[in-house]
Amino acid sequence: MESFELKDSQCLEIMDWMNMKGYSYNSIRQYKHTLKKLQLNHRSLTNDNLRKIIKSFNHQNQRAVLHLINNYCYDKGLDFRLLIPRIKVKPRKSPEIYSNEEVKLIVSSAPKPYDLALRCIFNMGAGLRVSEIIKLSWNHIRWADWLANQEGYGVAVIKSGKGSKDRVVNIPTNLMKDLYEFAKESKVLNEFRIPIGGMIFSFEHNDYKQELQKQDIEKWKNEYLRSCYDMFRHQIIKKHCEKALGKKIKVHNLRHSRATYLYEIEKVPIERIQLLLGHSNLATTMIYTKVNPVSTFEMLKETKEI
Repeated sequence: MESFELKDSQCLEIMDWMNMKGYSYNSIRQYKHTLKKLQLNHRSLTNDNLRKIIKSFNHQNQRAVLHLINNYCYDKGLDFRLLIPRIKVKPRKSPEIYSNEEVKLIVSSAPKPYDLALRCIFNMGAGLRVSEIIKLSWNHIRWADWLANQEGYGVAVIKSGKGSKDRVVNIPTNLMKDLYEFAKESKVLNEFRIPIGGMIFSFEHNDYKQELQKQDIEKWKNEYLRSCYDMFRHQIIKKHCEKALGKKIKVHNLRHSRATYLYEIEKVPIERIQLLLGHSNLATTMIYTKVNPVSTFEMLKETKEI
């Protein structure tokens, strides 16, 4: 197999494969955009036109699609492999870490109940991904255990996170109490006063593409997740939170900020943070636990001048 055809059907198969492998919504969206760009300029991929293709990519994330195609072909048993040369890449930029006061402002500026959703993103475990808060269900929280001791912390099981992995996270006491009050308002308590049902937060006001849901449930999940993500990004974060904070906000940086806070302020061991984040590699967790310069300034405030 000397070439890889860039047909629409082939690209759709790659998207379906990525979904099956547990790639995040953002990753799938980025790869889809790069594949479309490839399609516009090339009918197929070969090792002969590889260098020309690489030169047309301005960002290392675009070049990552070539490795993705290699992984896809290997997994599917296709006899095709791109001989991708090593390329010197720019050092990765450190994510912005929000202070506690900035996080409070972000949360307080969001309309209800999305302020509660943002609190969940920041406070559950070492922080949640946006896709995880969209899919978070009442049934994912162990309500019976918490109702037996309402002064303790809660526990939730995050289902099918990145890489299709499940993980267990803690929920602070005050957040559990507010989630329970929200459950009462939403009228989802059963006869035993336990919240039951589907997703906690509604990011889509209408029944989204019901026909697609009946025909292809997996495709519907992807479309629903995309729609919810866009609604949250544009109608909540951009419209309210960014306006209050006065700068662009990356929601995923709340997760970085939470991990940094746990590591630096609460002194939680990095191995524990790794479990809460659901990382397979400790090196990935270390990216999330960057030292905040402000805390360094606090440590040095008593030092004498020369």
